[in-house]
Amino acid sequence: MHALAAWRFLSPTMVAVPAILGALSALDTKRGPYAASGILALTSVASLSASIATPHWADQYGTLVFILAAVAFGISPGYLRGTGAHHPWPQGRTRAYYALLGGFVASLAALGQPWPLTDLWVAVEATTLTSVALVALPPGRGPFEAAWKYVVMAVFGGLVALFGVILLGSAVRDLIAWGTLALLIGFGTKAGLVPLHTWLPDAHAEAPAPVSALLSGAELAGILVVLKDGVNRAAARLHVMWPHHVLVALGLLSLAVGVALIARQRNLKRLLAYSSIEHMGVIAVGLGLGGLAGLGALLHVFTHGLAKAQAFYHSGHVQARYGTLTLDHIGQLHRYLPWTSAGLAVSTLALAGVPPLGLFWSEWLVVLGGLKTPGDGAVAISVAVLLAAGFLALALRLPTLWYQLRAPGQTDRGRKLPAVGLRGESVAVRVSTFTLTILTASAGLVVPWLYHWHG
Repeated sequence: MHALAAWRFLSPTMVAVPAILGALSALDTKRGPYAASGILALTSVASLSASIATPHWADQYGTLVFILAAVAFGISPGYLRGTGAHHPWPQGRTRAYYALLGGFVASLAALGQPWPLTDLWVAVEATTLTSVALVALPPGRGPFEAAWKYVVMAVFGGLVALFGVILLGSAVRDLIAWGTLALLIGFGTKAGLVPLHTWLPDAHAEAPAPVSALLSGAELAGILVVLKDGVNRAAARLHVMWPHHVLVALGLLSLAVGVALIARQRNLKRLLAYSSIEHMGVIAVGLGLGGLAGLGALLHVFTHGLAKAQAFYHSGHVQARYGTLTLDHIGQLHRYLPWTSAGLAVSTLALAGVPPLGLFWSEWLVVLGGLKTPGDGAVAISVAVLLAAGFLALALRLPTLWYQLRAPGQTDRGRKLPAVGLRGESVAVRVSTFTLTILTASAGLVVPWLYHWHG
């Protein structure tokens, strides 16, 4: 109990730890990232222990963030040495990457803290500032254009959300109502909810793979939970339910659009980005419905975060081996990248909602919660139908990674792409793959009982 009390006291200060580790990694780019990875892994264990003893959202979300950050720091040295899409990064750009990565992880950890809404707005803006810089950092024109689109939408969302936070403190009922709408629009933009999602596919596709993993695995869902907190406060002050209904509607729209566009994607990272829009829709619906569906949504934050981050991490390994992320130019994955192949198979099966993996149970709780609530049956059935369509969309696109007769660097016309990064899978890749595969595979059995969150 003394150790738990000490962790409770230190938990808010742990937000600063990733920023410090990022700065140290920038100073020593050879050993610093591996040391940071080990420290963050130990921090995630401490956070998980606190979650088991006395459940708190800050510990639960912090556990997810620290796990994903530990892997991000661990695989970044190999990623920055060259991924097939670019040459190894210059030293100055590498240092900037680690410093920004530490700041990004710190801002993500802040999203889970039980702070006032104004402080959480600052945390959301911090995630935007650091992640925009990370998206723009890779060499080339594509990342800069994606970051520009991201920052335009993010500034719009941030200003609208700030307007909502200010109005929510008003004593006038009409101003509170307008503030609630502003929160839904502003934070909905930041979380990539349709129709304000246009920045997300480009940003997630162009960002470095470790950053894409954190964007999809932790940032989007963390912002949605902040939005849910604001919606709950507004609904309590107005004594109405329409803010929750709007959140459910935005979730259903995001789920439908994400599913519809998955099957059309030919780039692995863009496909995963649209999958993130789909799953943010599931979380938004669950949070809007509340009750058992809300519990499922909070579980979905964890199960989706692990599976989606793992898939994005593996996309970087695939790009390093094949020199491309175009699905038609990737094949025989199990032959050339056996560890990555196994990890990507588990993560994509989880994202498809295949039982008994974790996303099946979290999605099932969202649907079941809707079915058990009078008046929400149509919503629950819609979610179930759309998730089935999402399963079919992934089943249509992703199996080509294994059964196509493609060698690394070979296109569909027999041409050879530059043979970059054709060495075997590194120790860091194998360790991260093994760890995340175990976590993703066991999430459906281990994680659910952590989610007795009182909120």
